[in-house]
Amino acid sequence: MLTAKDGEHDEADALDLGADDYLTKPFSYLVLLARLRALLRRRQGDPSPLLSSGTLRLDPAARRCWRGEVEVILTAREFALTEFLLRHRDEVISKTDIVHHVWDTHFDGELNIVEVYIARLRRKLDAPFGTASLQTLRGAGYRLTDPDEDDPV
Repeated sequence: MLTAKDGEHDEADALDLGADDYLTKPFSYLVLLARLRALLRRRQGDPSPLLSSGTLRLDPAARRCWRGEVEVILTAREFALTEFLLRHRDEVISKTDIVHHVWDTHFDGELNIVEVYIARLRRKLDAPFGTASLQTLRGAGYRLTDPDEDDPV
């Protein structure tokens, strides 16, 4: 992450939310290039694993998603939400946790934005394929499961 935010809380938040590294402006190009080389060395030989649940597959490195053999085009936010749900497959996740991890720790909008994006994902990932992998647990949150499994828990 390259940013002008130089507070220790900003850096901690970024790293907790998935940043591999953190560099503040102004910065040295020499240091930037060295950090990029270090990141590339870390990634070599360790391909990003596909995330999956049933016929739903997601490749975080390539930013691609499929249901079965059909590629599903997702917006950046839809992709981030799908990735978060897949990384927490079969877990009940509250709206607050979703907003905190998929949007931003400083998000100041309404929590119902999660409902909007869950509905979008259902229209893209479930409805066209006759499946129901995105579950709503009233008062608790959401869960992504493999609908073909007998007991997802």
